[in-house]
Amino acid sequence: MTPIKTLLLCGYACGLALAVVGCEEAKQVAEPPRPVRTVIAKPAAIGEEVAQTGEIQANVETNLGFRIDGRVATRTAEVGMNVVKGQVLATLDPSDVQNEVLTAEAEVKSAEAAEGLARAELDRQRTLFKKQFVARARVEEAEANWRAANAKLNVAKTGLQTARNKLTYTELRAPDDAVVSAVAVNAGQVVDAGQPAITLSSTHERDAVFNVSERIYTTVPLDVQVEVALVSDPTIKVIGPIRDASPTADPVTRTYRVRIALPGAPDAMTLGATVTGRIILPGKSLIVLPASALTSENGKPAVFVVQPASQELVRKPVVVARHTATQTLIESGLNEGDAVVTAGVSKLRPGQKVTYDAAEVTK
Repeated sequence: MTPIKTLLLCGYACGLALAVVGCEEAKQVAEPPRPVRTVIAKPAAIGEEVAQTGEIQANVETNLGFRIDGRVATRTAEVGMNVVKGQVLATLDPSDVQNEVLTAEAEVKSAEAAEGLARAELDRQRTLFKKQFVARARVEEAEANWRAANAKLNVAKTGLQTARNKLTYTELRAPDDAVVSAVAVNAGQVVDAGQPAITLSSTHERDAVFNVSERIYTTVPLDVQVEVALVSDPTIKVIGPIRDASPTADPVTRTYRVRIALPGAPDAMTLGATVTGRIILPGKSLIVLPASALTSENGKPAVFVVQPASQELVRKPVVVARHTATQTLIESGLNEGDAVVTAGVSKLRPGQKVTYDAAEVTK
């Protein structure tokens, strides 16, 4: 064999060997389709649970004050004290009013004497008139005097009743069973009529009071039922309706005060206790995905979706409405029926071939 032919054969053999090696490398580089787990996107109306912290307050709070001026003589009420209907909470010095009562009693006695004398004179004039000893005019005059005396007696009796009523005003009594929530006077203090002295919180009805944001205030319907539970013991709970809501926002916090009625509230829900109120806001169309399905693209939330025709992955940006411990709720970015990858998304890339068993797809 000539040197030229030998050289050609060697070159051919080398080229063939390189081709074989290249084919083997190509076979090694080719990646098989990756099996993935998916879930089918299906929008559903999902309400949002909102929890708010508030406190227990009395439905009725009454500011008590004396109906007359005076100096406070005693005060038995203390903050936190339970009082019963009719219990004396504070008193005024009654000396001046007692003198008014004595004066009114004297005026009544004087008026009674004058009225008795006028009646006797009228009887005497009538007797004399029957015997024709006096003229009719004398009888009419006696009648007029008696009517005037009787009127003065009635006025004196009314004055006495007023003075006696005024004497009762020196005592400040509880109008109903309640708890003393505030005290604003002390013994020896001079107070004006109507000046707030003691605040009572009724124990008959209790409310849960919350300061809520504008979003909740404008979204929640007035007929919603709110679950209220004690923070210290969540097993103690009451479901009640909205009793009333503030029509304007607080100028500082920009929140709205909402009161929730607590029918049949247990004794454990004492005034001032901290509670949590939970409601479900009206739902909107969202797609629920496992939290493991979420990845990112350029720092924004995204998910991998399988293209049915090519069995390749596409990364779609999404708008997340909110998260839970195990789920992600998607507001937009997906279409109904999209097959969303739910596991191992950190190891996937766009355009990658995948396979999935239709029987394993969940809805």
